[in-house]
This record gives sequence, structure tokens and C-alpha cells, in this order.
Amino acid sequence: MSEEFKEEHQKEQEKNPIKFRYRKKILDIRGIEIDYRKPEILQRFISKTGKILPRRMTGASAKIQRKIAREIKRARMANLLPFTKR
Repeated sequence: MSEEFKEEHQKEQEKNPIKFRYRKKILDIRGIEIDYRKPEILQRFISKTGKILPRRMTGASAKIQRKIAREIKRARMANLLPFTKR
């Protein structure tokens, strides 16, 4: 029974190969100092409507993405970046 299951499983995998999602790396994060006092750099991580871009768009690691979000929020509170854009 287990051999039959393995053979069927292998046939299904051959028919439907696993498709990985392509990660877009729009922004090059290497060598960039992320700080709330540099709004011109932080604007690269904000969409046209003022939202923070997700990881799949920036290509940042989870740790770097959290730092980006934290610094953007600090810059907004310091009135260096707008909360929304029209």
C-alpha cells in the first residue's frame, strides 16, 4: 500500500511542479543607512498613496523591514514625512 502511494505521489508531482513566487527586489537595501532623519531615503519605501511597501516589493529581510517601518513611523511623528499623500 505504501509503495503504491509513493508512486501516485511521484506522478502527481511530475504533473504539477511546485511554482515559487518571484520576489521583486525593487529597492537595493545594501549599503543604505536607514534613519528617520533621512526622509529622502525613507520615501523609497513608501507607495504613491503613502503606505509602507511590503517585503515582497522591497526585497528586505524581516528584520530590515521592521526597522524600515519603525523609522518611517518615527519620521511621520517628527513631521518629516506625511501620513498620507493625495
